[in-house]
Amino acid sequence: MENEKPGLNKKQKSMSRREWRKLFKKLRRKRIRQQTARKRDLLLEHAESLKKANPSYVEYLREKEQLEFDLEQQLEERRRYENALWVDREREFQLAFRERQKQIANEQREENEKRERIRKEFEEQNRKIRAAKLEKEQLMEELRKKQQEKERMWAEFIVGIDDHVPTLCEITHTRPGGNPCLFFGKVGACRFGIRCSSNHQVPGLSELIMMPNFFAHPALDDQQHLEYGTDASLEFDENELQRFYKDFFLDIIEEFESFGTIKGIFVCRNFEPHLRGNVFIQFNDMRSAAKAYQRMNGRFYASKQLHVEFRLPITWTSAVCGKWCYNGSSELFISNAC
Repeated sequence: MENEKPGLNKKQKSMSRREWRKLFKKLRRKRIRQQTARKRDLLLEHAESLKKANPSYVEYLREKEQLEFDLEQQLEERRRYENALWVDREREFQLAFRERQKQIANEQREENEKRERIRKEFEEQNRKIRAAKLEKEQLMEELRKKQQEKERMWAEFIVGIDDHVPTLCEITHTRPGGNPCLFFGKVGACRFGIRCSSNHQVPGLSELIMMPNFFAHPALDDQQHLEYGTDASLEFDENELQRFYKDFFLDIIEEFESFGTIKGIFVCRNFEPHLRGNVFIQFNDMRSAAKAYQRMNGRFYASKQLHVEFRLPITWTSAVCGKWCYNGSSELFISNAC
């Protein structure tokens, strides 16, 4: 126990001499630093006590504390002011945001209402289209049945059964209740056609049939020609036109006489498109006219499809406004028709 050094713990006792010297130097440096720090603190405390004993320094400290307090107050006021500004801006932003949300909601609602309205209009339009299509199909079916019934009546009438004559002779009105078209009633044709604002009375059955633009000849054409202008018809004289008409008459008379006795054939040589070449054939009875209508309607003559229509009897002396002449047979060639 004699070799043990006082003030050393067990771990230090077991160290070697080198390690012990190293630790001893470390502890000594620590004691020196502590002593130096105590001296420095004592010096600082002494200097501080001297400063506090100085009235000027005390006044300086008081002014410094007051300045720091004032600065803190100003900073606090600045923070409160900036916070108030932030709160106001936040409130404005919130109001603007809510207004924008309301506007977006209104726009979305209007857009949805518009889409719903468009959808309803589209559905309504489709419903109307379907209804119109169904109505058209029903009308077509009714027309088909009426046409079949009319064809049956026509077939019975042609073979000699007169039970359906009143039905077949019914007059169709293009403008029911309107004023009658004087021009159509006079010559059986109108320059306005179905667009005419007056009423056209078309019989379902008559002794008189009409074939529009059946007779055609360059002398009756007053259209603008690329080379000759409106003088192309001057290349043909009246005699040539009469010869051509005679050949036309001899060509059709045999065919139409096969349906029954003909009272007269009337042809318009007027330049107007709705009158030019119109051929009227009047039979002695309606059955012969019905046969001619059934056989000739839709047939082709000189690469032209015929369209046969019935007309009410026409007073030709009032219909013709220019010269007219007979050509020897049953035909009447009208030089100028109104």
